[in-house]
Amino acid sequence: MACLQLQVLLLACLLLDAPHLSSAAATVPTPPFSFNFDFSNMSTYHSDDLRFEGNATVHGSFVDLTCNAYGLDISQCTAGRMSYSHPVPFYDETTKEVASFSTQFTFKIIVPKFNNDKAKGDGMAFFLARYPSRMPPRSGGGNLGLITNDNYSSIGPDQFVSVEFDTYNNTWEQPKQTGDHMGIYINTVTYSTNTTNVSSFSPNESMMKASITFDSKTSMLVASLQYTGNYSNYAPVNVSAKLPDPTTLLPSEVAVGFSAGTGAAFELHQIHSWSFNSTIAAPVRKDHKKAIAVGVSIGGGLILMLLVWSILSWWKWRKTNREFDKGTRGACRFNYHHLAAATNHFSMDNRIGAGAFGEVHKGFLPQLGREVAVKKILRESRAGNKDFFDEVQTISRAKQKNLVELLGWGMKGSSIIDFMCGSRQKNTDLFLVYEFVDNGNLHMHLYEKEALLSWRIRYKIVKGIISALVYLHHDRDPYILHRDIKPSNILLDKKFNARLADFGLSRTADNGTIQSSMVVGTANYLDPECMKTGKFNRSSDVYSFGLVLLEIACKKDENSYAQVWERYIDKTLMQVADDRLQGAFDKRQMERVIVLGLWCCQPNIEMRPTMEEAMDFLETDGPLPKLAKPENSSSAPSN
Repeated sequence: MACLQLQVLLLACLLLDAPHLSSAAATVPTPPFSFNFDFSNMSTYHSDDLRFEGNATVHGSFVDLTCNAYGLDISQCTAGRMSYSHPVPFYDETTKEVASFSTQFTFKIIVPKFNNDKAKGDGMAFFLARYPSRMPPRSGGGNLGLITNDNYSSIGPDQFVSVEFDTYNNTWEQPKQTGDHMGIYINTVTYSTNTTNVSSFSPNESMMKASITFDSKTSMLVASLQYTGNYSNYAPVNVSAKLPDPTTLLPSEVAVGFSAGTGAAFELHQIHSWSFNSTIAAPVRKDHKKAIAVGVSIGGGLILMLLVWSILSWWKWRKTNREFDKGTRGACRFNYHHLAAATNHFSMDNRIGAGAFGEVHKGFLPQLGREVAVKKILRESRAGNKDFFDEVQTISRAKQKNLVELLGWGMKGSSIIDFMCGSRQKNTDLFLVYEFVDNGNLHMHLYEKEALLSWRIRYKIVKGIISALVYLHHDRDPYILHRDIKPSNILLDKKFNARLADFGLSRTADNGTIQSSMVVGTANYLDPECMKTGKFNRSSDVYSFGLVLLEIACKKDENSYAQVWERYIDKTLMQVADDRLQGAFDKRQMERVIVLGLWCCQPNIEMRPTMEEAMDFLETDGPLPKLAKPENSSSAPSN
């Protein structure tokens, strides 16, 4: 409490001296203009910092410029634009001083897997234009959201300068291109001031890094593209051009941002981070004298309000901590500093997994004397702290040999200073601490490792998954829905015992169904009924489990529901068995596993088995079920 009183006293002194501080500050030059956004960290930007047009929107840790909705009619996904929502200084109208600037951003350009012809289209661009700027109508395809279709150039208030990252070779582009290319364009998307070929944008969907600089002394605009990750040894690609007099090219305040478009083909354009720096400052209002007078008149009132606010903040902080301890009663609470030290401050070297609901880092906790997996729960993924409390209490009581054990929890952002600075419960970082299972996951062993999983081990894994789900669905009251069953969430210990992991999505179901306004889970394994209605029940987990069974048993190129269904109809089901096993499997077990996978994936949820029925089906010699043919099996989802 003494520390809090000292803080209040210091803040009060600052308020009393505010007029003098303001007068002194008025003589200090305003710093150069800059911003820095990391879209995986919402604290680095506010919603009013950005303007979105067309199909552009934030999706979790990145911004999609074109729509990220698989299955949509391509005609609905034509163009999108994200720009900084405030004016950016380009030159001083009085002195005609032109700004030098630099911008860096990381991005991905992805051709989705359903785009069977693999055609790319069309690309994205970084642009400067008049502020405020608006995306022209009918500006998709090769116009990249910069210019109206059928126009060749932009004049007057619609002038712009852009650096294009183009993935399609339009017949009307000059000079002609033969592949992915990067170019500088002024008021047109037809004639490039300078262009250079690029071997590939985002090879294998990897991250790319771009840097664009403008030197006001030389009027040179230079763009550089760098490869990262496994492609970091590739040489950077550069393109440059000398711009005309900037004061005639653009107004003194400009809009900066990104624009993208698609045409007959479909691709994703994702911005992951963005920074911008200019050598001159944004215009400053000349009303600081009025602000000083107002500050003097209300200074006394602010001091009183500060004192009351500080006392209330301290009381609420104490109450919040009591609520967390009460809400997670029975579960071990770990100090955040211990979790940070254990994971080397959650470094990328320690990261072992990531999904829509959190990142997992490996660490070692000396107080436990063991390795652990620490999962940070993304704030966007939890409806409130009550859900987190319920989850911790429920999962900490869930003890079964085929489940990954929850060891405890932790949180960050709970100090009195954090609370006084605006951190509330919804902004608190929460962590779950699990046991570390040290033999990787099922996806890794099926697709990435050279050593082949024998049928004996695969069947053992199947039985283990069923055992875990029977426990969650039938032996718990209230029962638990996992909601993200997939091979990467099935961990294996050294004896290849299956351990179902990632309870970050789990929820208890008191009345049999969970209703959510946000579709969760992994799209390729998600029950189509959930995607339509947002309702989760036990049959939703059963559907995902069925797709996993088909992956375990079938060939890599024939483990989709539709393909296996055709073999079932033709009574040639054994032909889809994984040929890497070279026939070394129990045919009865193989047949029943594949049939069970089809059974679990029936589109009609009433026709799917329960997990208890699934276990009985594998353990007995009962007759095979008579599966009803789906109305549209050719369009059934594949894993």
